[in-house]
Amino acid sequence: MRHRWKRWAVLLLCLSLFLLVLFFPGSPWARRIRHSIKRIAISDELKLARWRGHEPRLVSITGQLNAPGLQVQALDSRSGWAALTGGDGKFVVRDVMWYPGASYELVISADEIKGRLIKVRAPETFPVNGVFSVGDLEASGAAEVDLDSLMGVNAITIKDFDFENGDYYKELFDSLTAGKQSDEEKIGAINDFVASKLNYEETRVELGSPRLVLERGSEYCGHLSAAMETLLASGGYRTRAVNVIDDKDPPGTHMVVEVFYDGGWHLYDPTFGVRFHNKDGQVASYKEVRLDTSLITESLFEKFNAGFRRHLMELLPSAYGTGYHHFYYFKDKR
Repeated sequence: MRHRWKRWAVLLLCLSLFLLVLFFPGSPWARRIRHSIKRIAISDELKLARWRGHEPRLVSITGQLNAPGLQVQALDSRSGWAALTGGDGKFVVRDVMWYPGASYELVISADEIKGRLIKVRAPETFPVNGVFSVGDLEASGAAEVDLDSLMGVNAITIKDFDFENGDYYKELFDSLTAGKQSDEEKIGAINDFVASKLNYEETRVELGSPRLVLERGSEYCGHLSAAMETLLASGGYRTRAVNVIDDKDPPGTHMVVEVFYDGGWHLYDPTFGVRFHNKDGQVASYKEVRLDTSLITESLFEKFNAGFRRHLMELLPSAYGTGYHHFYYFKDKR
């Protein structure tokens, strides 16, 4: 009997140690397990809501923070859209899943490195206009989190770099930037070259590879942005594509590229070959354009006909002005 008790004690101790290691705070496997449990719980809640006659639907969350240009995203968002607060601190996080009793974890960040985690709840009834307000939020007292360690961050997509054609991209980058001294000159040359590949007769939807875009052109801003990102990454630059969207139905979208140099991000549009300059004469960031869409002027698009210029002046200020965005980074080059 005593021997059996000792065996059970050893088994219990081993199980306790196993669970301690498995769920040790801060460990990556503990985060993944907790996230998996959370997703299972949400799935069960969705089934229960349907059983009770409440069909889950997409809603948007609006609220107010105390500063402009803060990034707000909902963990495990179905849409993958994050938002930047406007000049008045207001934000809208679009397209999260509503059902009675649903809760959302909002991550508020000023630098996209650290953030504050705030939990908010959905109303018990579906809002008439598909939007519900969480009012004024105070993030300073909320738990601080490291964005890179968070599970459920869906506003970023990590994609593979085309190493198979790496030598081609590096040679082309070196050729295009030969004799250019500053980062702005080099990136401007790349931006202009990729913009020359805008080809409305090349309509294939599948990217294939950025090399094909650089050789044949494309009508798609996403393909041209991927080509510019690839060239710049080959030259050692840290880049990301930024997908922006307006609030119309159906929505208008556009893809651009941000490049990190001189201690900050700078926005380039390789589809139309433009960049926007801030009040200091520097190439503006996405955040700066979102907060001041007057930086987008019709004169920047003078090479296009009047009708197309009007179209761009309707689309671009609206798409940047919502603050809705999704980032794309290269794996291992972030």
